[in-house]
Amino acid sequence: MGEAVDENLDLDALRRGNPREFARLVELHQPVVLGLCQSMGLRGADSDDAAAEVFAAVFRSIARFEGRSALGTWIYRIACRVIPKVRRRNRAESSQQPDEMQVDANQETPFERSSRNEVNARIWSAVESLDDRSAMVVEMFYRRGMSVEQIGQVIDCPSGTVKTLLFRARVRLKEVLSRQEIAS
Repeated sequence: MGEAVDENLDLDALRRGNPREFARLVELHQPVVLGLCQSMGLRGADSDDAAAEVFAAVFRSIARFEGRSALGTWIYRIACRVIPKVRRRNRAESSQQPDEMQVDANQETPFERSSRNEVNARIWSAVESLDDRSAMVVEMFYRRGMSVEQIGQVIDCPSGTVKTLLFRARVRLKEVLSRQEIAS
């Protein structure tokens, strides 16, 4: 039997390219990857495309996974490199498209449909305005419940840096949300 990894995935089978085991990996980690996409402002097909690129990178690299961190942490690292690239590419492409070809920015997301909570919608909308790294840290800490230490492992920085990123993100979010209240 192969080496067991978190979530009882068979690492040996994953390294051999076993499609069923890889489908299980995607099923387990896709909600987290899609959450990161959403926090970075990607919606609909753009979010799906970014997640597909993340899992394609995971598939190409799984044979080199050494197990020095949890598999989920390793996937987060890949997502944190791939999603900002997709986001930048989409922004560049959308700036070149005529207005009628652009995706509706007001399209309701699964999170917004399920919660329908105005406060949460405003907060997560404001998170999208943050820089890539800050948006990811906020997503991992508040939505995914990861510890500062786990986030540090994912983005490869000390815990103190994560705390600073969270502090600055909170300050920025407070500014953005305060302006919305005045404008509302």
